Amino acid sequence: MSSPYPRFFLQYRDRIERPATWRGRRYWVLSRPLCAFRLFRLPNAERGRLKDFVALKVREWAPYAELGFHLHLTQDTARVWAWDGGRVRDGMLTMGINPGRLAVRPEGALQAKAADGLRLVTCMEGIEGQFWSKGELQASRWWPETPSRAQWLDFQRASGVVIDSLADAPPAEHPVWRGRPWTNSGPGLGLSVEGRGREAFMAGAGVLLAAYGYLGGSLAHDAISLSAIGERLHTAEQRSAPIIAERNRALANHEFLSNFEKLNLYPSQLTVFARVAEKLPANGSRITVWSYQDGDLQFTVVSPVAPDILFYVKTYSSVEGFTDVTADRADSDRGLRIKLRLAKR
Repeated sequence: MSSPYPRFFLQYRDRIERPATWRGRRYWVLSRPLCAFRLFRLPNAERGRLKDFVALKVREWAPYAELGFHLHLTQDTARVWAWDGGRVRDGMLTMGINPGRLAVRPEGALQAKAADGLRLVTCMEGIEGQFWSKGELQASRWWPETPSRAQWLDFQRASGVVIDSLADAPPAEHPVWRGRPWTNSGPGLGLSVEGRGREAFMAGAGVLLAAYGYLGGSLAHDAISLSAIGERLHTAEQRSAPIIAERNRALANHEFLSNFEKLNLYPSQLTVFARVAEKLPANGSRITVWSYQDGDLQFTVVSPVAPDILFYVKTYSSVEGFTDVTADRADSDRGLRIKLRLAKR
């Protein structure tokens, strides 16, 4: 696929394409399979600190040691694309780009918004399912090829869409690319903290230079010239920048974590999964689909034999904190789709 916009670097799973021109602002664009997408609702977060709270939630959720992410904020909701920051950094270095010079964006952020409803979109790689409502992206899922009827149905259910018929997935549309993102936020918190660390260091360096200027009369004939001091300051900056960035990041995390409990109205993913797995029958039954957000849990159990609906409803209704438990057949006689609500802590 050639670049949809002449200023884009395009990073695929197996290669990177350079832009056709170097004029104007450039973006480093990630293909959809390189990004995880999730919507976070944070009704208890202060508006002025919503982005900081989201950064904490993303770090808790995203499975990357070196995290990169992009946000779109609307009132008390955040839409997040997260990716492997180390992989992106290595890709930039391979292309001779200094990491941090280019803004990194998921491909969906550079494609025009869609009308409300469900649709399939052709990606740089594969196909993306999208659900838009009130002018905002509410759900997204990627497949390497056009989803089957069962996969499309599962995506609609997970998106909370009322299903009128069991129709096949619609034809994939070709997106309209934009020169700038439609999202309303910049880089993730990690880059911002490092930027603040650099600014703090430069401010300190400015103080040192001012002090040198004050004493310049007495040091005018010193063997160390101003250029030598500049070189030393540059060396000190390079050595100190990572330490300052880590310190600032630690202080920021400490401050945010003091308010983190206000956001966790429900048990964590790991805690809920452990409760569910503990109650599975020891007959080879396994969980194949899992969706948990804002206290709503939906998962699918596949069993070697046809599962007993009444058994599962009674079993999970007895778990502390599980309410409104329902179950129905999934895509086969051996599959069972279970829905329930988690009580607030």
